[in-house]
Amino acid sequence: MALQDDVTNGMKVLHLLAPEADGLGVSQVATSLGLNKAIAHRLLAALVAAGYVAQNPKTSAYSATHRLGALGLLQLSASGLDTWAQRELDALATTSEELVRLAVASSDSLQWIAKAQGSNSSLRLDPVMGRDAVPHATASGKAWLATLAPDEAQRVIDQHHLTPQTPRTVVDPEALAEELASVRHRGYATTYEEMDPGISAVAAPIFGAGRDRPATGTISIAGPSVRMTRARLADLAPAVIAAADEIAATWPSYAYLTSESVSA
Repeated sequence: MALQDDVTNGMKVLHLLAPEADGLGVSQVATSLGLNKAIAHRLLAALVAAGYVAQNPKTSAYSATHRLGALGLLQLSASGLDTWAQRELDALATTSEELVRLAVASSDSLQWIAKAQGSNSSLRLDPVMGRDAVPHATASGKAWLATLAPDEAQRVIDQHHLTPQTPRTVVDPEALAEELASVRHRGYATTYEEMDPGISAVAAPIFGAGRDRPATGTISIAGPSVRMTRARLADLAPAVIAAADEIAATWPSYAYLTSESVSA
């Protein structure tokens, strides 16, 4: 069990450090993960030795290295991402002339992994991708949450907390529950300046493991609210749902890792 715990905690450390550009101190890592400081230090030292974490000699903060990103890109390449989703993402981006993003779900988070912008002819991996979508404040997050069993959705919400991202963020539990019920009924989710001021989005769940299982991912369109009005979000919804269905039909082989880890 000790080895299993070390591997599990080591992965949690990498997940914690990945979005932190300035890094975190050993005490911050220990506190965030509920670990003894000595254990956190030992895990960080092992990850430094492996090349996936580096320590800033001036600040003593630990940061994830580019080797971690390279590993992720290698996995994405092996999964056939560049040929698998490119057509649908590019087609939707060309039609909408807005930012189209693909996200993949795990047991407790949803991560954006790729995007297509406007009429670009190729799928581009964004260096800021790989971060978790805030479940209650993004169209992608709501589209995913609506496919989870109520207790699972609540567990995810509790883990991420109903923290306001903008004055428009829905943070009332009852209001959010009603919205998720509406998302389930109509098949898509929208947000209007709930995550970022001036930005709105529409998203649909991707049922890569079948419609009787939680979504394995989402596809979304986001853009400035001056163009992405509530009326336009509704107008774009059928195209987003159609793209989600097309992607679901060819969901790659690695999807079983995500779909099996999410409780039905």
